[in-house]
Amino acid sequence: MALAVAGLAAQASASSLAITNTTGGWDMMSVYISPFGAAGWGENRLGDSTLTEGETLSIELPTGIYSIRLIDEDGDTYTRMNSPVMGSVEWAVTLDDLDAAQAYSTGG
Repeated sequence: MALAVAGLAAQASASSLAITNTTGGWDMMSVYISPFGAAGWGENRLGDSTLTEGETLSIELPTGIYSIRLIDEDGDTYTRMNSPVMGSVEWAVTLDDLDAAQAYSTGG
């Protein structure tokens, strides 16, 4: 019985993050996901692959708070800091998510 309860707890704490490239044709070359409080970004979740227009990268993660950074073919970044990942989370990345676009829209 204890193993069954532990298995259910493990399943309940698992979450998924789906990142879809909807930038209008900019390929994503890198995807980094860092747990809250981590010192760095860690490994590129794409490895040697790219995330092209319309493609989705699905990643299983422990439920928690994460910072997420994508880098496109021009080196532009798309970042979400301290994002909760609980259950099933989807991020359809658009040009509005471009870090520079946010700085311009806020007058920064």
